[in-house]
Amino acid sequence: MRVLLKFIAFLIFAFSSLMLYDYYYLHQPSPYPALERIDPIPHTKELVQAGKLNEASEYLGFFMRYAYIRDNPKAKALYEAIEQKRHTMEYQSKKALEGVVLGKSDEPIGIATAVVSDLFVFGDIRDLAIESYHKISGQKVDEVLMGLSSIGVIASAATLLSGGSTAPIKGGIGSLKLLKRKKRMPKWVERFILMWAKEIKKTKDIKPLTNFFEDIYDITKTSGFSTTVKLLNSTKGIKAFRESVSFAKIFGKEANALLMILGKDTYYYYKLLKPKLSKESFMLAATYGKAGIKRAAKLGEKGFLKSLKPLKRASRLTKILNKQSVKFLHSLPLWIYMLSATLSLLFLI
Repeated sequence: MRVLLKFIAFLIFAFSSLMLYDYYYLHQPSPYPALERIDPIPHTKELVQAGKLNEASEYLGFFMRYAYIRDNPKAKALYEAIEQKRHTMEYQSKKALEGVVLGKSDEPIGIATAVVSDLFVFGDIRDLAIESYHKISGQKVDEVLMGLSSIGVIASAATLLSGGSTAPIKGGIGSLKLLKRKKRMPKWVERFILMWAKEIKKTKDIKPLTNFFEDIYDITKTSGFSTTVKLLNSTKGIKAFRESVSFAKIFGKEANALLMILGKDTYYYYKLLKPKLSKESFMLAATYGKAGIKRAAKLGEKGFLKSLKPLKRASRLTKILNKQSVKFLHSLPLWIYMLSATLSLLFLI
């Protein structure tokens, strides 16, 4: 009889311990803490206040593809207000005039009007004349603008003789002139242009710089001038810049927003994660900032996407009992299992 009672006590202890373990298992936290998604509204407002409506549109527009922002009434109203102002005749005319008069702008239409004169040889001749006048009158000469204009004249002549198109090369030169006028050209680009301007003036051969100018043109055309500016300023040489070109071409208009979110190392992050992540997953990870990129790098695409979903643990008792029974057992207070396990253990001892 005593042996039977001990056997029953053992069964009670084992079952109570199993219930306690199951309860512990179900309440374990996720191995990955919740990631906090970026709220783009504050930074968008900062860009608007600074008068950078184009960048505000690109930045907020990037997040509008995701429901957590797209369904936010405040974000929706802000985005619509920005777009409405950007597309008014008054605003567009003002930006176009900036490009013509000042040779610089932050909107596509202003950038287009600033660059268009450099697609033709008279733009280069005009700039050479201006800088030559500065030199004669003892004023400060912009050697970089002078170098680019000299290359532009030679490029026009070379392509005219060969019957080729000047658009990619002259478009790249025009974008670099705009960059210089906006005082956003990094020192390594200035040194690079000055070095080759002297060489090309002697040889009359623009081939060494053809790929560089075409890359500038392609990035500006597919991703926008702001992306060109950021990529040139986030790299420290021609090799690093060439590596960043594929990033701009892959992400297009989203490239500028990604650079605003992740900073100067964005193209490097994508280079490392390209074998692991699709384009869509990389952009999704970016909505969580650098923390999202780090997790994606650690877990890979499937692991990262899985980590974003709420963890749902199923009771292990469902393997031996039906769901109704398991539900009833878990409805009982936890102290009952603790008490029964303790009493049965004391009886066994």
